[in-house]
Amino acid sequence: MNRHRNTQLFALPTPPPEQLELPGGRYRLGRVFKHDFFAATCLYESCSHAELSKVVVKFGRTQGFCGLPMAWLASFLRGREEAIYSALRGVAGVPRWAGSIGRGIYAIEYVEGRPLDHPPPPPEGFFDALRDLFDEVHRRGVAYGDANKRSNILIDLQGRPHLIDYQLAIRRRDDWPWPVRSLVALAVDYLARKDLYHLYKHKRRISPGELTEHEDALSRRRSGLHRLHRAIGKPYRALRRRFLRAQQSQGRLQSPTANLEDHHQPEKDTWRGQ
Repeated sequence: MNRHRNTQLFALPTPPPEQLELPGGRYRLGRVFKHDFFAATCLYESCSHAELSKVVVKFGRTQGFCGLPMAWLASFLRGREEAIYSALRGVAGVPRWAGSIGRGIYAIEYVEGRPLDHPPPPPEGFFDALRDLFDEVHRRGVAYGDANKRSNILIDLQGRPHLIDYQLAIRRRDDWPWPVRSLVALAVDYLARKDLYHLYKHKRRISPGELTEHEDALSRRRSGLHRLHRAIGKPYRALRRRFLRAQQSQGRLQSPTANLEDHHQPEKDTWRGQ
């Protein structure tokens, strides 16, 4: 590792390949959406007449961390997400699974649009449509679990909602023995309620004029577990951001794919000091 750069904080020590071979044809690297500790998420564009002209390819972590191997984690997460996408196949607002490319590398359908944390605000009725999407995801036995991040909620060119990045999602496992399946079901139910809490929190902050009294109450309802998570998570995030700011100020926190990340990433502003 270059002693002047802390590449261990990123999933890949080098940029992803310029071209990839997928079941539908050959694709060329276009840009990198995000590159963090767990994965590099990239846009690839078809070089031929493939069914999907663009796909999002996720490269799981390949390099170790502090001497510990991490490739197994990328393989595990890929398997989890493939199972989630299989459970949600055919749901409008959930991208299609486009195939595995390696042990910890896989592709999904690219959705043309913008994240919820990018202006302008969504059109009227967007959050009602998002509620319908969450209802269908939950009906399939899946809790999304990452609705707190506005960047995971996309607004397509027609103003419709899409959910991306199912790394934290969990699903019911009725094929597992009791009591494990019951514990998993309780966790799914809890996270499904948190999905709706975050949905209405976003609606209250972005489109308050459309919020009903009932939705306002849901957007403020925090369980004991939620408060415990905040009590633990807030100090951790503060320490993490302080560390990242220090690395950034020393010029050590430079992503191996920085020249391919040519778009605004609001989440990184929390430690970039912008």
